[in-house]
Amino acid sequence: MKQAVFLFSILLLIGAVISACEKDDICPPESATTPYLKIGFFDVQDQDTPKEVPRLRVVGQGQNITVGTFSDRTSRTEIELPLKNYESSTSFFLVRDSADDSEGVETGNVDLLEINYQTSEYFVSRGCGYAVNYTLNQVNPNPDGSDPTPWIVALDVVESAVEPQDTLHVKIYH
Repeated sequence: MKQAVFLFSILLLIGAVISACEKDDICPPESATTPYLKIGFFDVQDQDTPKEVPRLRVVGQGQNITVGTFSDRTSRTEIELPLKNYESSTSFFLVRDSADDSEGVETGNVDLLEINYQTSEYFVSRGCGYAVNYTLNQVNPNPDGSDPTPWIVALDVVESAVEPQDTLHVKIYH
């Protein structure tokens, strides 16, 4: 009888320990998270034809490092840019033909791109937490008009809802 009580006590203790463990909440890679703004580059003469931007470099305004969503100074027809979650605008310097002179100063053609948007936060899961979707209000190349030689000739906002998807949001013509 004492053995049965002892065995029952051990099983009860093991059951209490196991039930006290917390579930591991891991965010799987395929879960919807905060999306990037997807930009495509097109020929201004034939606006349906993608056109590479040679030796493209992108740096966020006020930052001293390049955007890490693609390899720096590579020729690209598309890029993805991260937007700020807790602000209503983000600005980037897009540099065409990026290179450094002998003193390390950028010699490429630099254009400023200002993106204004609204954010909406939503709950994904316990493991993933919250994510943000964006609705584009305006995308302005050379917003203050001070660039005398812009390489961005025009742009179109194709899709204003920036949600997890594989469509272009903005087309830039050069």
